[in-house]
Amino acid sequence: MIDIVLATYNGQAFLAEQIRSIRNNIGYHKWVHNIIVIDDGSTDNTQNIVATLAEQDNRIFWIENNSGKKGPKDNFAFGLTKSKADYVMLCDQDDIWLPHKIELSMQHLKQAESTSPPQTPLLIFSDKQIVDENLQPICSSYFKLKNINKEWYLKFNQLCQQNVISGCTMLFNRALIDKALPMPEKAYMHDWWLALVAHRCGEIVFIDQALIQYRQHQSNVIGAKKRGLFSLCFQFFKHLKAFKKSQQAIINQAIAFKAFEQKNKMIPDATISALSSLNYLPIYKKISFFCKGNVTRSHFLGRLALLISLLTSKRQRH
Repeated sequence: MIDIVLATYNGQAFLAEQIRSIRNNIGYHKWVHNIIVIDDGSTDNTQNIVATLAEQDNRIFWIENNSGKKGPKDNFAFGLTKSKADYVMLCDQDDIWLPHKIELSMQHLKQAESTSPPQTPLLIFSDKQIVDENLQPICSSYFKLKNINKEWYLKFNQLCQQNVISGCTMLFNRALIDKALPMPEKAYMHDWWLALVAHRCGEIVFIDQALIQYRQHQSNVIGAKKRGLFSLCFQFFKHLKAFKKSQQAIINQAIAFKAFEQKNKMIPDATISALSSLNYLPIYKKISFFCKGNVTRSHFLGRLALLISLLTSKRQRH
């Protein structure tokens, strides 16, 4: 059976619609054990909405995040500790699940199980439609919108530098949860960490079909907005500052994953090692890594931003 971990924070605008789309899914009554709503301290009507829906469906539970850690990553990580199910799906508070999401995801997971050794960490994910707050189409595919090759995730050296596996499209098994938790503080985001662990320790399966409508609105914590060249040029220093902050978070995650490799007696990954040491390298070494493709991004503008970041970042001392 599946537990759906749904993270909320002041989600009153779209939450009821999201949960209805889950309950209307083909396979909901067959596969879903609980919808575990993990709240991060909402001050709006979120709790009352969940309480009303729980009266109609005893699968729905409300749990306050009392871990002392706030934000999407830690809220989802806390939610994962509250599930005992064999399988888990993650859910945002403002999207729409398309009718075949649960059934199709389970079909792919069961197929992966049939060809994998027992206790293999397995992760299934899909594409997603990008829509506005009124569910009007923006783009039929996340990968098309972001101009990312759909096979980017297949190579670990690419995935550890740029995530394309969204938590809201995931289904994964207990073996992955047991392997990936506790989630380190330096993990960039919960879904990225799960994807990295699944890639190195198990198997990832991509469903080349959009199974959710990914809603874009003013309150998105993480969105899928496409930045135009004019915006990037006009706000160059603002975007560069944000890119550098993100790059440092990627380096921090690599350091955490290096510790994960050591803990699990794994052969060190070359890209993880390179990223972990990036801050301490002389500039010629950083540029060498860039020219060889050891550090990279999925498209030209991303690679250009990375190059500028490497050229302008100061070398740190151990």
